[in-house]
Amino acid sequence: MKILRSLLIPLAGLCLALPVNAEPTDLGDGLYLFQHEGQQSVFLVGDDGVIATDPLSKSAAKDYKAAIKSVTRKSVTHVVYTNSFFDRVPGGKELANRKTEFVAQENCKTNLEATPHPDTPLPTQTYSDHTVLDAGDATLELYYFGQSYGTCLSVVIAKPANIMFIHGLVTPPVAKVPDDPTLANYYLHNIVPFFVQVEELAAAEGVEQVVGSVTVEGAGPLAPVSLVTDQRVFWDTLLRIVEVEYKKRTPAQAIPRKADMSALEQYEGFDQEHVGTMMRRIYSLYRIGR
Repeated sequence: MKILRSLLIPLAGLCLALPVNAEPTDLGDGLYLFQHEGQQSVFLVGDDGVIATDPLSKSAAKDYKAAIKSVTRKSVTHVVYTNSFFDRVPGGKELANRKTEFVAQENCKTNLEATPHPDTPLPTQTYSDHTVLDAGDATLELYYFGQSYGTCLSVVIAKPANIMFIHGLVTPPVAKVPDDPTLANYYLHNIVPFFVQVEELAAAEGVEQVVGSVTVEGAGPLAPVSLVTDQRVFWDTLLRIVEVEYKKRTPAQAIPRKADMSALEQYEGFDQEHVGTMMRRIYSLYRIGR
């Protein structure tokens, strides 16, 4: 019995040491999806190392590291912050080594310098509009199209997989109403132009699939890139409805009662009260321009 126990205890410890969320999803051509408690990030494995996006948190990054190790023994050469939100970027130290570069759009560095987070190393490499990170036989391309969801959101394209990753603004499998009706993180003056530029980028690069940053139960992580267009149409429709009422001089508080919401009922997550709150927020776009 003592011999049996001596064998079982180390094995039990080994099982407990394997993180529940450590198994990544293979998206093809060196691109993998890491999921943790409803959030997800992508990482790219190439001949020269690993490029990881959005560590999520210090605790999540421990599972993230295990997920990477389940695929490759190569080291993480770059940690990419696709935004500067504290529910996405902490934990990079868990993935990094002394040579790892932390990469973000330059406004993210400004944000993190102004409001630092103890678990978030500052970017060591920044870009303005576009940059390419080389993993050897694969690359991660980052694009910035202005204020959209936050002030420094990067749109990511992994090659040769040719899959686009966008945090927050698209959630496969379908276009939907944002979860936060206050639209606190949205820069509405640029939201439609942002989507238009992403559509043009996808067409120019031949991108056919997109992945978001939120796990949807019962749905696969990928959607056709036409989802970007579908989500743009949602925003365009919503903004135009509010604009019509604004031009009629309908008071902000009355817009949810007066506006015709029928064109929005098809979207996932539609709720009249929820959308009404959004409309009152959007009213300020036409009143003050932002």
